[in-house]
Amino acid sequence: MTVSPRSFAFTLVIAGLAALPPLSIDMSLPAMGAIGAALHALPSQTGLTLSLFMAGFALAQLGFGPLSDRFGRRAPLIATCALFAASGLLCAFAGGIGALLVWRFVQGAGAGGGTVLAFAVVRDLFEGVEARARMGTVSAVMTAAPMLSPSIGALILGVADWRTIFLVLALAGLALTFVLGFAVDESIAARDLDALSPRRLWQSYARALTHRVAIGHSLLGALSFGCMFSFVSGSPFVFIGVLGLGTGWFALLFATCALGITAGSLLCVRLLRMGVDPNRMLAAGVIGQAAFSLALLACAVLGAFRVADAVPLLVLANVAMGVVSPLAIHGAMEPFGDMAGVASAVRGCLQMLAGAAASALVAALFNGTATALPLAMTIFAASSAVIWLILVQPTTRSEPQFG
Repeated sequence: MTVSPRSFAFTLVIAGLAALPPLSIDMSLPAMGAIGAALHALPSQTGLTLSLFMAGFALAQLGFGPLSDRFGRRAPLIATCALFAASGLLCAFAGGIGALLVWRFVQGAGAGGGTVLAFAVVRDLFEGVEARARMGTVSAVMTAAPMLSPSIGALILGVADWRTIFLVLALAGLALTFVLGFAVDESIAARDLDALSPRRLWQSYARALTHRVAIGHSLLGALSFGCMFSFVSGSPFVFIGVLGLGTGWFALLFATCALGITAGSLLCVRLLRMGVDPNRMLAAGVIGQAAFSLALLACAVLGAFRVADAVPLLVLANVAMGVVSPLAIHGAMEPFGDMAGVASAVRGCLQMLAGAAASALVAALFNGTATALPLAMTIFAASSAVIWLILVQPTTRSEPQFG
């Protein structure tokens, strides 16, 4: 029996696909030391398990996007989930760090394919307010994963070894494979038989990258994500290394701040269904994220960056990001009903690049003080505001309810 696209169960399936990357990254974080010890690997080598996962995730989106425009969404989705499950199993039984690095790259490719196709399916089936609301619901469920994943990984390590984490991920991929195979129908209305030809690929990607509305929203969403990822990558340095917070309290702080993203996405859904103008919400989210990031930077510069002061501002900045994310995703994909796979690939790849850049920027700026985290956040948030001002706002003035 197939699942209705308008049911909550269908939304959970799509959200599950989109949650594979954060689950795969964050569940393994508590096990990095154990992996290094078991495989006799240096910290720099175990760190590559995250880098190669993200590389596979980013690159796979560029391939699976047009592939799904040619062959439909269902078959590639099943293939990506099966790939994720198989590579997770191979990660669990890796005999050395080299094998683990290879299979983590492949696992990232499977997760990337699932994510890019999940948002393409939403674009296939919904339009306008309903599409934005679905994007918001998926984002809300998806952003719960980073809050829970480290705790799940730590719980698994409490009763088993690091290999069990990858077995759990493999089982999650296998479960999604069966659900997609037996309960989800094809969503694409018409396949593009020439989608994989070199000429069409060039034209499709050029079209996605030069469409003012779409690329404006893609860049805005990617930079907003970069602001949030600056918090993710920089928070251990600042709150544990500089402020001396214990790991238990840090986990609670991290979950509290991350909860802001979920709250923002749910707020976005609620306001959309109440008829609030999405473009005004997008503007408010972009401006709010920049303002709260700047306030955090001011605290750091003035020597007043304390946990009690920083957490409310971080939560509010993440709430703003939760509002921006579904609206930016929708704006990036709405103009491309005929090539939603390519549009989703461009958006997803830019977001992953912004996340990688944020992590590198925080590491480069860190000087033993609390300044690096809010400075990186402010750089990305301010850049997002500039993109909104230059590329997005002029189009939304003349098209207040595009799509």
